[in-house]
Amino acid sequence: MYDFSQRIKFLKIFFAVIFLIFAVRLVDLQLIRHDEFAAEANAQHLKKSIIPARRGKILVRKNYFSDELTPLATNHTMQMLFADPLVLAYPKYNPKLPLEKQDRGNPALAAKILAPLLVNSHCDKIDGCAIKPDESQWNAVERKIVETYEQELRKILEEAERRRVVLMTDVNDLRTAEIGLLQLPGISVKNATLIADPVKIFDVTRTAEQLAPLIGVSQNQLELWISRRPKRYVEITHKIVPELSQKIAALKSDPASRDVLRGIQLRDEYWRFYPEKSLGAQVLGFVDNQGSGQYGIEGRFDLDLRGESGIISGATSVSGQQILGKDLGIQQARDGSDLVLSIDRIIQGEVEKILAEDTQKYEADFGQVIVVEPKTGKILAMVHSPTFDPNNFGDVFTKFEIPAEQEEMDRADENFKQRIPTIATATGQFFRYFNLWGPTVFRNKIVSDEYEPGSVIKAFTMSAALNTDEITPQTTFEDIGPVEVDEFEIKNSDGEYHGTTTMIELLDRSLNTGIAFVTQKMGAKMLYEYFENFGFAQYTDIQIDGEARGQLEHWKNWEASELVTRGFGQGISSSPLQVAMAFSSLANGGYLMKPLLVEKIIEPNGDEEIFEPERVRRVISEETYQTIKAMLLSAVENGTGRGARVFGHSVMGKTGTSQTYRHGEALTGEGTTIASFAGFGPFDNPRFVVLVKYDYPEYSPWGSETAAITFRRVSTFLFDYFKIPPEK
Repeated sequence: MYDFSQRIKFLKIFFAVIFLIFAVRLVDLQLIRHDEFAAEANAQHLKKSIIPARRGKILVRKNYFSDELTPLATNHTMQMLFADPLVLAYPKYNPKLPLEKQDRGNPALAAKILAPLLVNSHCDKIDGCAIKPDESQWNAVERKIVETYEQELRKILEEAERRRVVLMTDVNDLRTAEIGLLQLPGISVKNATLIADPVKIFDVTRTAEQLAPLIGVSQNQLELWISRRPKRYVEITHKIVPELSQKIAALKSDPASRDVLRGIQLRDEYWRFYPEKSLGAQVLGFVDNQGSGQYGIEGRFDLDLRGESGIISGATSVSGQQILGKDLGIQQARDGSDLVLSIDRIIQGEVEKILAEDTQKYEADFGQVIVVEPKTGKILAMVHSPTFDPNNFGDVFTKFEIPAEQEEMDRADENFKQRIPTIATATGQFFRYFNLWGPTVFRNKIVSDEYEPGSVIKAFTMSAALNTDEITPQTTFEDIGPVEVDEFEIKNSDGEYHGTTTMIELLDRSLNTGIAFVTQKMGAKMLYEYFENFGFAQYTDIQIDGEARGQLEHWKNWEASELVTRGFGQGISSSPLQVAMAFSSLANGGYLMKPLLVEKIIEPNGDEEIFEPERVRRVISEETYQTIKAMLLSAVENGTGRGARVFGHSVMGKTGTSQTYRHGEALTGEGTTIASFAGFGPFDNPRFVVLVKYDYPEYSPWGSETAAITFRRVSTFLFDYFKIPPEK
């Protein structure tokens, strides 16, 4: 008799195994590989649209006496033109048919309609481009320009499928060789980048199977990447002026051209705009083409200013259209915060005008001026020459070619500024920047550059000696000739010696021999500590990136000669900002202030973060403050700073002339020094501190004949602007 129990047992085992296989498969699909398949599904059926955030403004007060704010950096809403090649090339697109069987539209006609309108927006890239609005008035050159642009535009609009998919970057030589051996159609490596052209890939499964193990992705994921798909978005041009936007919108509404331009769209974009053009450019920085802040405030506060983009996400149909109401999610954009700077718009503008004129007059490579309010540490102006327009920051990279013979002649000419950069190519061509200095003008040299301050430092050396009672203004020394220290001779800059000399006369005449006398009385430790207290070789923590710290070797490592030379500003380096803030302590009762550039951050919801003036420390006493003030007044009235005198007003200050070096040797003569002047006024209640610095002036090597004159022009304006009555 047949045993049915065995058969039933076998069937039970068989179905149990089948069930187990399905269970394992379901666990694999729904749990283990859930994220992978969900990502693939989302990639195919979910569409995300970015809601751009509006970048925060950078604001300043209209003038010192007003709380009304005006923008130095704001946003323009301009439109971007883009195309959906799928809709443009296939106006009657049927999602059930492959691309090659679709009814084609007319991208060529769309290009013909748009080219005459758009070509003027690209004139900066075409020599002599200025197309007349009326086609009947075009000459042969204009017609050729339009035809060339039309051909390029047509290529863009006709490419309805993705032809370039980046699969991997930084591909090493070994991996490149392995991929090359596969000889896969549509797969190539260029400049260490693995690229796929889906149109040229005839067997997607085979290609993905062979390539996936080499690049570390799953075969399913790679098949998705390299499969043919329509191109849905192509940017044509940005920053379309409103008049052109209106013309394109009118054409899209016109029955005669509506169907042809159905795939052409306009979209609002926020573009950074600097209404005052170059005003405060090195303070502001700029926003690059990717929307990232570079240099200055734009760079330092980029995260605060940029805000956070929003996202609209939702399911799409097979044709790529978003299905409204189906799993729709909206994450609103958060606009950036506004910043309020301490910069005074009127002072910044007037000082920029003065500095541009004087930098040219004195034939300096660069000029810088900083204006500080001593009681608060507020930066009222931070000025550079030459400068740039942040609206067109790319212009600084514009170059022109020079003959090789000219380059050789210039480099052999002693009168040629050897520091002007030349760009040499591998083909033997030579280029120079139209603005001479190229992207160097982006640098905020007041904050980021170090230099030897020279004799300006004598004001701090003298203050330290007075504060420690090592000297009084009437203390004398014998100025009878060079002072020998170690193997060096300390000489006066003018080569003259004056016999019995007081400390007042020392500062008036800026005598190096006198500083040798003073520093030797103080000693290295005391001088070093005072320099530190004045803020040298320390970050001021100003609200701009890239601040220079400066250099001051520890006093235990000083030679006897270095004690003297540091006392008159050699062997110590600082930024112009550090010198200006140290000088502010001489105008502020002896208190060193922290520089204040950003006064306020205003959040989109109206909340404010306010930055108050901050005292760092007291450096000298009230008595020393009054004494050094009087001595610096004499230095201007009777000494090397006479060029800084302002009629009817008291001005305190000190000149500085710093040597520069090449291959360890000090350079001499015009065009080899750093010339500077630091000062403040008026005497009883100092309202401003001004530092002027010129790099390599050809007019004169001396700060007394260049920087002091610019200081006088700036101070004359400030006395008038602040309505400070004459004291004399």
